[in-house]
Amino acid sequence: EDGLMAIDRDDRTATEVPWDDEEELEASRRTIWERVPRWITIPLFGALLVLVWQLAVLMEITSEFVLPPPREVGVELLQMLGDLFTGGYVLENLWVTMQEVFIGLLVAAIAGIGLGILIAETSFGRQVVLPFVVGINAAPKVAFAPIFVAWLGFGIWAKVAMGAFIAFFPLLIDTAAGLASVDADQAKLFRALRASRVEMFFKLKLPNGLPFIFAGLKTASVLAVVGAIVGEFLGGGAGFGSLIRIAGSQLAIARVFGFVAILSVIGYLLYAIVAWVERRVVFWRSSELIPGAGM
Repeated sequence: EDGLMAIDRDDRTATEVPWDDEEELEASRRTIWERVPRWITIPLFGALLVLVWQLAVLMEITSEFVLPPPREVGVELLQMLGDLFTGGYVLENLWVTMQEVFIGLLVAAIAGIGLGILIAETSFGRQVVLPFVVGINAAPKVAFAPIFVAWLGFGIWAKVAMGAFIAFFPLLIDTAAGLASVDADQAKLFRALRASRVEMFFKLKLPNGLPFIFAGLKTASVLAVVGAIVGEFLGGGAGFGSLIRIAGSQLAIARVFGFVAILSVIGYLLYAIVAWVERRVVFWRSSELIPGAGM
């Protein structure tokens, strides 16, 4: 008996891995990009892109009117940031664009999630509404900008409509896909327990679909910025889109790059905010696309 206990202890010792060794094993499997902090890798990668950019300018691969040097873009960007923090024209136009983006994203979220639920939960949505949605989604979105301007005028509402229109479809598709991707065995269990349709929706389908819905929201948060800028670019009025159009017509390409850099930061921040909310709501499934968003 003592011999058997000794053999059993030897087997457990051979098979069980101490906690510290498990952590070391997991750390050894990480790539170098996972070991180095992101606050180091991201600036280094950005510096590498700027270096390649500068080399392309020095080698005269293209004209400076098309691809201005990084220094010129940096000077323009610093001037814009100074105007932004002193309440100048950059801040005024940015405020207009942000109103269009936020309202457009809100409208897209309500319409996209609502129609997604309709398509996933009703035969009317699948048989009647879905073909129209697919047909409209296949059309070029930019072509609708003049229509929205004709309907809603040159104010912010035409740009809101354009932003909502472009951001709407990913939300609808992801919502419908998430609600329809319920495990068949789980659905059978709920039916066996005589769960009502409302109970099955809120206790099974909606929790299952939340990761998909947030994935659509993250995509829509970026597309709302794109839609607002497209609307401003084609519909005139105030906003960053109009400033980009004016700068482009004056061949001030460095200024265009500066506006694009600011819009890129705004789009990233909106994405990160949605990812942060996702980590709080869908706590059982964390997103790895922007890990810092959950901190």
